[in-house]
Amino acid sequence: MKKFVLMMFIIINIISFASVDLRNFVINDFNNALKIGEITGKNIIIMFSSESCYYCKKFKSETLLDDEIQKWLRTEFIFAEIYAERDKKAVFNGKSMTYVELFGAFGVRGTPTFFFFNNKGEPLAQLPGYIEKTTFLTILKYFKYYKKEQIKYDAFLRKNINVNIDKRVLNLKKNDVDFLLKADPNTKEYNKNLDEYVNVIIDKKNKDVEENYFVVIYKK
Repeated sequence: MKKFVLMMFIIINIISFASVDLRNFVINDFNNALKIGEITGKNIIIMFSSESCYYCKKFKSETLLDDEIQKWLRTEFIFAEIYAERDKKAVFNGKSMTYVELFGAFGVRGTPTFFFFNNKGEPLAQLPGYIEKTTFLTILKYFKYYKKEQIKYDAFLRKNINVNIDKRVLNLKKNDVDFLLKADPNTKEYNKNLDEYVNVIIDKKNKDVEENYFVVIYKK
């Protein structure tokens, strides 16, 4: 009986670790996503979405719940999903607009449509339509590599380049740390119960934390 209970405990923990609720890392604000990317130096992905969109739901229930996809999105990217809301506003290129106007400004004709931005908030690419998880993972690795060497996607595929998640240590000002804690659900004050893909904030230099987490943030 004890062995059975132990085995069930292990299985439950593996399942719960396999993926996290999307609310734990998906942003729902355009400008917050761009600012988080600027502060952390991460590329940003904006998913222009609709609540009635079948393929948006399919992407979220299949691609976004994939364990490997989540590892990449939580460590190397900022991912946001936004809707064409009339009562919500964004600022882009110095112009204030509603989210409905934002969809128009980016030429979004159907959902889902994905826009990739660098950490300066500059658009890199647009991808309309549903993306299955294997292709999406390759795209994530491509944009990670693109930050280092700007090659075309087909050349990246042809060369079969190996790309991995990098560990990083950031030293940020208090106001930036406060903003991350408020706006980014995947940034948290360090505690030992957090999984290794959370962006952890800690006050003092700690080598053990740096070894065990992919993104460690120190307050200046």
